[in-house]
Amino acid sequence: MSEIVKPNLLLSTKTTNFDDETTTTTSMMTSLEASIFQMGFPPDTEEIIREMIGKETQHSPKDDYLKSLRNGDLDFNVRNQALDWIYKACEELQFGPLCICLAVNYLDRFFSVHDLPSGKAWTVQLLAVACLSLAAKVEETKVPELLHLQVGDPRFVFEPKSVQRMELLVSTVLRWRLRAVTPCSYVRYFLGEINGYDHEPSSRLISRSLQVIASITKGIDFLEFRASEIAVAIALYVSGELHTTHFDKFSFSSLFSHLEKERVKKIGEMIERDWSTSSSSCSETTNNGVLPFKTPDSLSTVTSVSSSLTSLS
Repeated sequence: MSEIVKPNLLLSTKTTNFDDETTTTTSMMTSLEASIFQMGFPPDTEEIIREMIGKETQHSPKDDYLKSLRNGDLDFNVRNQALDWIYKACEELQFGPLCICLAVNYLDRFFSVHDLPSGKAWTVQLLAVACLSLAAKVEETKVPELLHLQVGDPRFVFEPKSVQRMELLVSTVLRWRLRAVTPCSYVRYFLGEINGYDHEPSSRLISRSLQVIASITKGIDFLEFRASEIAVAIALYVSGELHTTHFDKFSFSSLFSHLEKERVKKIGEMIERDWSTSSSSCSETTNNGVLPFKTPDSLSTVTSVSSSLTSLS
């Protein structure tokens, strides 16, 4: 049974301090919610794509993040614990692949620059809830209230005020770059470039691309690559061009000058390996590209437990 946790958070990072004034927190959160717009695909122009490529490293975890996960400096299981809940909650709430991708992006970027205190399991769950809530505000058209967002049988359930304060911390640590550049950002453009469409790529290819991105995001191996590299590999993969002469002759224009074919091929091989495994145990994609998630009937009854902590550092 879940516990309702009411932490008294005085949140801080290495670069930013927050006081406990309710008026300040409330006004900043109101500004946050008002400033977030529905995320969609950008106009598929070279200028826009070039700008995204130039900024994508700003929307990625720090360079040493993957190394820290692999050598144990960061607890791999802590990340998995948070992602397990995010995926389960998205399934129950019927949130789509874009929301999953964005929530995972926030989580990895946060973990790469900010440490959570050890021995306090509730902080991981609170972070996961905040990342999903922020992603849903950016991406989803219907966002449940914060208490009803906490589905998927979480170990802890948090009051809305606690989640809002963690949202504020996450947003500040990420420098308010919430409309992140991810592999999803490039899907439509790259599919069009590869397949030579005069108009929009088919919804089937876009849907499948997003499905693949959502399914591979949980693994850490893809953190080695840039969002644009992953997007090109996925576009080639779903288009059936990964192992054809079309790929070998694919013209990487000046727009794609940072891309290396061998790296793209390596990503493609990883996608084939991981996607073939995951897709065999997953349901099929729906026509609109949203994961076929079910809606929860209700939230479970929880027991109230008070937890009073003075800091999260």
